[in-house]
Amino acid sequence: MHKRLIVFLALLAATLPFAAQAQWTWTPETGRFVNAKRMPRETPELQVEFARSLMVDGKYDRALRETYKFEEFYADTEWADDNLFLRGEILMADGKLKKAAKQFQQLITAHPETKLFDKAIAKQYEIGDTYYERAQQRMKHKFRPFKKSPLKNAIEVYSQVISCQPFTAAAAQAQYKVGLCHYARGEYKEAAYEYRRVIEDYSGSDWVDEASYGLATCYCDASHPAAYDQTPSKLAVDAIDQFLTRYPDDARVAELKPKREKMRALMAEQRIQTAKFYERQRKFDSARLCYEVVSKDFADTSWAQEAKGWLDQHPKEDTETQKKVGQLREANP
Repeated sequence: MHKRLIVFLALLAATLPFAAQAQWTWTPETGRFVNAKRMPRETPELQVEFARSLMVDGKYDRALRETYKFEEFYADTEWADDNLFLRGEILMADGKLKKAAKQFQQLITAHPETKLFDKAIAKQYEIGDTYYERAQQRMKHKFRPFKKSPLKNAIEVYSQVISCQPFTAAAAQAQYKVGLCHYARGEYKEAAYEYRRVIEDYSGSDWVDEASYGLATCYCDASHPAAYDQTPSKLAVDAIDQFLTRYPDDARVAELKPKREKMRALMAEQRIQTAKFYERQRKFDSARLCYEVVSKDFADTSWAQEAKGWLDQHPKEDTETQKKVGQLREANP
């Protein structure tokens, strides 16, 4: 038994040098010995197509390795941009969307004049949209953890598009979608900022109406009860008024008008609460001013009737008398 093992090992040792020699070949193109198994196809075009055929067959890991083999041997050829684009496609097909987006970004950065520029941008859009739709599906499940995390990835991908094509029609759409993602995450302040950028930086684009609607909705959803700051409500009313002026025939006008009424009511209610506070402090002039503002500037709200009722019951002369009585009581407790 031992003799057979010794003979086998001897034969193996004798054949290894020949096997190793057979795997390595001198190539004048590279000026070095190259492992035959690691050699690419004869031309850069054939190498790209070979990697593509592996992708079509679902052999993503091997296809990816072939794209890196291309870089080792054909990095300076005219097919370099095709190879990078193909790598992004392979990663997309394999479900590695974030890595794929980075590959398309690398293509655009390394080859800004590539004929594949528009296709790469379209792929990035597709990835961003996929992340957004994935988040929408997740948010249908109330208790699913991290259900909004794909939106963060979508924002990153859309931002890449904006950086590649600033102040273009494609960038306007991406800018709007960044706002849309922030809105879906409940980040109303950030969403409003992105929507305003669409309106201000891309005023001639087709996305201004969508951004204007989104801006109004953001401010409405960011509003607070009457006891708190009503700046978001005021911003919401202004945004809605601008939308109604610009797009009076838009179907969403019917949706925005009740929101406007609600915001106006909140603003009026806060002033009523402030007026009552001044009453308790016996500062009747300040209370009267608040009631007058509600009566005149918020006549379209239900709070205007309460303000008018108070003003009717407290003529200016009476409030002056009440003020003096209060001052006497404070002076003579």
